[in-house]
Amino acid sequence: MRIRSFIVTSATLIAVAASGNAAAQSCVGFTDVLSSSGFCPNVEWLKNRAITLGCTSATLYCPNDAVSRLAMAAFMNRLGTALTPVDLAPVSAAAAVVNPTLNPVICVTPWPGFVVTGFPRRAYVNGAVHLSSPAVALDVLANVVISTNNGGSWSQIANSDHYAALYPGSTPAQHVSLAPFGWVDLAVGQTVRFGVGLTRFAGTGTSVTAGCSLAVQIGNRNAASTPLDP
Repeated sequence: MRIRSFIVTSATLIAVAASGNAAAQSCVGFTDVLSSSGFCPNVEWLKNRAITLGCTSATLYCPNDAVSRLAMAAFMNRLGTALTPVDLAPVSAAAAVVNPTLNPVICVTPWPGFVVTGFPRRAYVNGAVHLSSPAVALDVLANVVISTNNGGSWSQIANSDHYAALYPGSTPAQHVSLAPFGWVDLAVGQTVRFGVGLTRFAGTGTSVTAGCSLAVQIGNRNAASTPLDP
């Protein structure tokens, strides 16, 4: 049996190490910008929003190249697109009898919902609910809710509760309007839809007449801890 011997030179080791370091130090795939550079977060912001995807190749940012007026026009156009909020088509529903003990969701945005691609987003959700007096006393919470699984489950958007106490026997019937509002941060890869949730938390009633509308505006943000970009 022959035993092959392998001689690894110091030059080979240095080349392998240099290759690994270059990959580790590149900023979002650009080999000519170091991840340790103070400019890397800015370059990442631009790439995530497709304002630039590279110069002569997808792995080169060309940080020292001059920018022509033609290139500037393309960058500014892409920047404007990235910073323009997306308004989802408004949703409304005529008044109908619902059972708040079953936690119904009304005024639901369509599915497939909004798909978050490229960069994180922040959604601002405005609801309007009009409730009519039931036959018996009923206390209702209205809030804006979000689903990431086609309405299989809904989560309340934080601090979006609005409260209404409805009393029977009013002539004409008692009417209450609520305007639940909230915002929520969205991660890349999520597919989301929105709605207005109703919940009974007091009283003996099991039905209420409710009409609603919903408006959603989705802007962009740098990260989970930052507000909408200017």
